[in-house]
Amino acid sequence: MATTSQIRKIHTLKNIIGLDDDLYREMLMSFDVQSSKNLTYTEAIIFTEILEEKAVALKRWEKQPKKYENLHRNEDMASDAQLRMIEGMWREVCYYDNDRFAKKSLRKFLKSKFKVDDVMFLTKTKASKVIHALQAIKKNLKNKKSAATLN
Repeated sequence: MATTSQIRKIHTLKNIIGLDDDLYREMLMSFDVQSSKNLTYTEAIIFTEILEEKAVALKRWEKQPKKYENLHRNEDMASDAQLRMIEGMWREVCYYDNDRFAKKSLRKFLKSKFKVDDVMFLTKTKASKVIHALQAIKKNLKNKKSAATLN
């Protein structure tokens, strides 16, 4: 689910742009939700980026660099996009709604399964393995939810 800070940012951008409620709801419907609270963590990132682009185009917002974008990393290390993807996928599968606990649990997961202390230390190869593992976890959770719905 979208975090509280993501929801706040979405509403701030909505007000800065001056979106009327009908257009805002229509944009949310493109994500198959009626409220920003129902967006997934990743969908909230995407929606925020869309709103930021509109606000920047209107010269009402200064674009912030994406997380990990300004890192000068070795070619063997995971890309900034991979790191953001891992964090986004983790937020979708982890049980914690709190940013601090989610980050802590991701570090614990990486340490136990991949022998890496932090997402920043992932190589491209290990990052791909982490992404595949998270996709499998996500698929497993989805199957459990659909099985629970059938019962």
